[in-house]
Amino acid sequence: MVILGIVGSPRKNGLTNRLVDAALEGAQIRGASIKKIYLVDYEIQQFKGHGGSVEAYKHCPEALSQLCEDADAIILGAPVYWGDINGLTKDFMDTVRITTSSGKPAVGIAIAGGSGKGLLSGVQSIYHFFYHKQMRGIDPTPVSRFNLDETLEQLKGSGGKLIELVAKAEPFPGTSWNDRWPEVLAYYTAIPYLENGPLDEFIMLAKQLITISEGKDVTKAKTELDTALTLLTEGKRDEAARHAVTSYQLLFYSS
Repeated sequence: MVILGIVGSPRKNGLTNRLVDAALEGAQIRGASIKKIYLVDYEIQQFKGHGGSVEAYKHCPEALSQLCEDADAIILGAPVYWGDINGLTKDFMDTVRITTSSGKPAVGIAIAGGSGKGLLSGVQSIYHFFYHKQMRGIDPTPVSRFNLDETLEQLKGSGGKLIELVAKAEPFPGTSWNDRWPEVLAYYTAIPYLENGPLDEFIMLAKQLITISEGKDVTKAKTELDTALTLLTEGKRDEAARHAVTSYQLLFYSS
């Protein structure tokens, strides 16, 4: 049993690497063989959209595609630049060939290390890739520097879950790609965060900052967040957004 960790950041010793390592550690503790690669070590070419997937596969090094084919499960981590995953990881997702992808277990990690904005939209991109490859994504992991420490621990558990899924070896039912879509879609309707938008992102970040912050602004931030949540239940999303941003800014700019 081999679990493949893929670091999408061009910085080999950055936060993405630490997060992927944590998930790999959790898998290794459960008895799996682990392997980690860095996308920056491969010459992945940008696919310009001509010729469909057959042509796209030519833009990913064969050795890289083969590693993904042979792996029993995949952990994919990427940094967030301007609200989405970085281009290197996106080029990989656009071009990699994984013919063994149906039901292959996978964990995706997106780290927005500056302001935190984009941690949800980034992880959504990774899970859209898992969905379209018909992989069995679990535990989507949006990360900021505000929840980094707790997430490192959580990812060890995610790595262990991959071992359980590999042991079951459960491709999505169906005799062909198109036959599998009803079950694939049904599975992904239950995956957290895929329906969340920018407002949810600010609420998440405000909660994270409230948890780790101290001082008089914490009370103000809690009040603003509570107001945002109340307005949200009333369907007043525009008003809720203003209070959610204020809650976040009270602590972000004072940290």
